[in-house]
Parts: sequence; structure tokens; C-alpha cells
Amino acid sequence: MSFDMSKVVAELGDEVIAKCGEPIGLNKDQSVRVAHALAARAGMGGEDMIKAVAADTGLDEEVVAAMAKKLVEVGTEKLMNETPIGAAVDNAKQEAMAALTAASQGAAKNAGGFLGSLFGRK
Repeated sequence: MSFDMSKVVAELGDEVIAKCGEPIGLNKDQSVRVAHALAARAGMGGEDMIKAVAADTGLDEEVVAAMAKKLVEVGTEKLMNETPIGAAVDNAKQEAMAALTAASQGAAKNAGGFLGSLFGRK
């Protein structure tokens, strides 16, 4: 499954994008400009994309990279919270915990029986 930055930017909207840029020190206009430039250059990938967006926006590469990371984090969180994927992951976690609990209870019961037989209990 690929991560489509343009879809993330479209889904988040300008207000959420502005909030993503605040901790990095960007105002709303800068945040939106960086996000849209990242979406437009997403096909370039990694370092080339960051350099191109930095050149387009006049911001440092570190700032652009931090904004890209923040957008990915927020986009992933939105995906996990608002789609069936998140529910499937939660269900898988719950099933795994139930299986581990059952296995540990069975192991404790077996260990108790084994130790009892070692020390003369039947």
C-alpha cells in the first residue's frame, strides 16, 4: 500500500494543516503552501522532494522535512481513527491479547500441575 501525500493533504484540509505547521514555527499560509508543494512533488520521493519544496517555498529543508513528517503522522492517525482499517487493527490487537491471556492461564495451570507432581501433590 502506497502513501499518497496529495490525498492526505486533500483529506486534512487547510485548518488541520495549519495546526501541523504551528509546532514547527510556520504560520497558516506557510503550512498550506508547504503541504500543497509536498503533494505536488510527492512522486519525486524523499530527498529530491524535500529539496524541491524547500526551493519552491523559500524555507529550510529541515522545516520542510519536519512538516512532511508531521503530515504523515497526522494523516496516518486520521486513517487509523476514521476508517475500517483502524477498527481491524483494534480487533486484531484485542484478539491477540485474548489469545495471550488464554495461553498464559493455560501455561500457569500446567506449571502448577507439574510443580505439584514434583513435590508430591496429586
